[in-house]
Amino acid sequence: MSTHYDDEAQVEDLRRWWKENWKPLAIGLVLGLSAIFAYEAYTRNKDNKRAEASQLFEELKAAVTGNKYDEAVKMGDRLVADFDSTPYAVAGALKLAQAAVEASKLEEARARLEWAAANAKDAALKPLIQLRLARVTWQQGKAPEALKLLDGDAGTYAVLFDELRGDIKLAEGDRAAALAEYNKALGVLGTATAGTPNAPIAEALQRKVDDLADVASAAPAAAAAVTP
Repeated sequence: MSTHYDDEAQVEDLRRWWKENWKPLAIGLVLGLSAIFAYEAYTRNKDNKRAEASQLFEELKAAVTGNKYDEAVKMGDRLVADFDSTPYAVAGALKLAQAAVEASKLEEARARLEWAAANAKDAALKPLIQLRLARVTWQQGKAPEALKLLDGDAGTYAVLFDELRGDIKLAEGDRAAALAEYNKALGVLGTATAGTPNAPIAEALQRKVDDLADVASAAPAAAAAVTP
């Protein structure tokens, strides 16, 4: 008999607990389901947005290849306006900057690159954008500003940063500084470049060093002349 009464007491306790707590439990369940559905909707929207941005970027590339620059610009502007949170907006800006350089629209190229530099989320991509921005800035006749842009983190592009610094110094008439930059770049590459993807870069740098052989030979002579 005690077992029967114990069971009834437990049932009564359960009913009482349910009566007191069903509302919070129901609210919690609704909130939990709402959060799940909201997250799923957000994920679907994000995936759809990336897919749309990807398609738009492919159309932009096709427009650039087909020399339809004005159409490509409209697509690039839409990527920036509607899909700036995706990597395709930065990729589109870089593609348009390249097309603008080829069309001798340096100011427009620079604006695209500056936007890409400010909005790129991939840290490894930032030095490449900075390098291209420095090149365009130099082409605009702004050598000091271009050199300043090359003062940042070069990442995996240290060789190209050094080479561009050498090119700018050479154009300014500072042949000794140019030679130092080219040798620095060769030092970063190392000697084991034959047969590697870096071989063409090493060969181009070596030609630039060879063209400055007179500077290299003049340096020891100048040092000897001032030796007491």
